[in-house]
Amino acid sequence: MNKILPGLVFLCVIGLTRTLAGQAIRDKPFDYPAGISASYGIGKYAVTDEYISKEKYSGNLPYFDLTWSRMHESYGYRLRFMYRGSSDIKNYNVSTEIVEAALSNAYLYPIAPVKVFGNNLFLYLGPTSEFYLYNNQPKIAVSGFDYAKSFAGLLSAGAMMEAFYPLNADLQIEGSFGCALLSLGLRMVDSEEDDTSPVKLLTFVAGTHGNFTLGIRYRVAGSMSIRADYLLQFTRISSWNSLLEVSDNLVATLSYEY
Repeated sequence: MNKILPGLVFLCVIGLTRTLAGQAIRDKPFDYPAGISASYGIGKYAVTDEYISKEKYSGNLPYFDLTWSRMHESYGYRLRFMYRGSSDIKNYNVSTEIVEAALSNAYLYPIAPVKVFGNNLFLYLGPTSEFYLYNNQPKIAVSGFDYAKSFAGLLSAGAMMEAFYPLNADLQIEGSFGCALLSLGLRMVDSEEDDTSPVKLLTFVAGTHGNFTLGIRYRVAGSMSIRADYLLQFTRISSWNSLLEVSDNLVATLSYEY
């Protein structure tokens, strides 16, 4: 299941991309890099999943995402698939396999540029939606039909802000912040211990989920650009057995604009 799911989500991304590919676009400045981007990153990851244990597990968790974006007459549209996973997240000698996937989109509307040190700072703000899945499977010995596994999901509506600060025609600083505001949460529960529902409506406080990025983009040639980022991701779900995870990553991105 862990290996099949990312493939199914990826096919959904391709299908949606083909459907949307015919939408109208306009000429745009470098500040909104529309097109196709592929990103890979690595960084530190830590999780405390009380459905499994109150102990913290940590390690290196590789990150991958594929993004498609367009700039329309009055707004930008962004579709993103994210996947990360590792079987080497540890608490001393006990390891666990973490797999996460997310499919998200965003409608980003421009705000009037702000002059900063003589250059325009371009800001975009808009609503987002995301379908996020989390799976945690410790590598511990069990007997009979018992098994150790934790699963969670979020179907979220949120908001995102993106900022672009061109330094010249080929170099710019970029940043973003996005966070879920209201989520339909799904969590694995122990039906033999209590009758807690596995599905709940979560506010920002009970289902905190978001990310922050800061980086710099350089246009290599023509439509090709590269970007280096710091990425912070965080998730906190408290309505069931508490789940708290945080990761910081260094991410490299290759983009083709069209």
